Parts: sequence; C-alpha cells; structure tokens
Amino acid sequence: MIKYEKKSDDLNLPIKLIRFEEKHEQSILKHWHNSLEIVLPIRGGDYVWIDGQYLSLNTAPVIINSRSIHAFEIGRIKPYVGLALQINYQFLKEIYSKIDYVTFKQPDEEIGTLIKKQILLIDQYYNLQKPNKELLICSALYHLIYLLDEYLSVEKKDKLEPKSEKNKQRITSIVNYIDNNYQEDLTIEHLSEVFQLSKGYISKLFKDNLDITIKTYISQVRAKQVKQALLTSDLPLIDLSMMYGFPNVKSMNKVFKELYQCTPHQYRQKYR
Repeated sequence: MIKYEKKSDDLNLPIKLIRFEEKHEQSILKHWHNSLEIVLPIRGGDYVWIDGQYLSLNTAPVIINSRSIHAFEIGRIKPYVGLALQINYQFLKEIYSKIDYVTFKQPDEEIGTLIKKQILLIDQYYNLQKPNKELLICSALYHLIYLLDEYLSVEKKDKLEPKSEKNKQRITSIVNYIDNNYQEDLTIEHLSEVFQLSKGYISKLFKDNLDITIKTYISQVRAKQVKQALLTSDLPLIDLSMMYGFPNVKSMNKVFKELYQCTPHQYRQKYR
C-alpha cells in the first residue's frame, strides 16, 4: 500500500509537495499531468518509466517534464520513501516564458545535489511554524527554477504546439491496456480493433509520444513482469518465458538484459 502525505495546501502556493511511502510491490498506472514534477528518492526504489525510457531511482532527483507519461517501479527489497514536488504549469508559463519551447534533461551528480538541496529546503520550510514561511518556500522554488533553466533546459526539436490532450489520453489508455493484458497475444491488429483506431495511427502515437515501437513497449512490459516473478518464483526460465508471452528464453534474455543490464538468471541470483 502506498501512503501519501500532501503538505498543507492552505498557503496558496503554485506547488504541491507530496511525501510518499510504499511498503509492498504495487502497480501504479501510467499517467500524465501538466505540472512539472521533480521526484526525490530518499530510500529504496527501483525504476521510473518516463515516455518509454527506464531510469534508475537512486538518490538523485528525477525530472518529469510537463505532459510526460510516467509510472514508478517501487522498491523490490526495501520500502520506498520519497518526495515529489509538482510545479503548477500556469505559474511556470507566467514566470518562465520559454516553458513551451524547452524540455529539461536529467541532472548530473553536481546539479542533482543542488536541486536536491532546494527540494529539501522547501520540505523543511513547510514544517516551520512561521507566519511568513511562504516567502522562504518561494525563495527556494525560484532558485530551483533558476537551476533548471541554467543547467538543464534543452530546446525542443519539435517547436509545434504540445501534443493534444486527446492523443495523450489515447496513448495512456493503450499502454495501460497493454500493462493489464500482457499475457495475451497482443498485436497491433488486436489493439486497432480494441480501440477502434487504425494501425498506422496507433504506430504514430507510440512514435510521437514514446519514441518506441509497439512491439518494443510490449516486450518491456513482459520483461518487467518476469523481473517480479524472478523474486517470488522458482519456476525455470523456460516456463517464465512462456508464461509472460516471450517466444523463447533467448528472446526473453535479450529484452531483459537491454532493460536491466543483466540476464534473468543473474538477476535472480543477485536479489533472491
């Protein structure tokens, strides 16, 4: 079960600061929002999935850009504790006119440390019993936005209008359908029938929003399920490959190693 603690919203600030703790493996549906989000892992954690890419959750801040589809794989061994800072999109547009034309890359260790400091300051300021603590929170927030702009902003290749909300909803529905039906014989023809969309349109949705093919995404989801099974089951690898939709062990090993930098056998030996 995931426990969320949202810091007080009665300060009329353009941010939400959420502290969360997860004690057991739990699936979190892929989702998106307009707010810019920065996640600060404190303890535990595994991976975050952002727009088709897996990033390791360690102790470094993770940037989730506005309208990015994302989800978390929570700690396989230890409980996961973290902070999530969401910055209101309209507020960003008002103070940072470039927000629609840039994206923020993931920080290196040096910049990550500076960003982490500001998020922890915001958390600390929230807990103060001072009537003017909003000023302290805003000072750290503006410093944080400065760091994002100065060190992490990258001009978008596509300067057209942001992807439509309708398309975001469609791709999110499709990936969540795949997540829940990974054991089926999933093909683009099947998805086209389920969602009443053309095969070409679905392929374009994946390319435009996730920059991967449907086949790659389905393989990623199946590899993720294999990873969980390796921690809880003693089934042979050949049985796992068949159970989770891979044609053979070789195919499963290839996808698994691309995602997790080790084979299923190595992963089981290390974490069981």
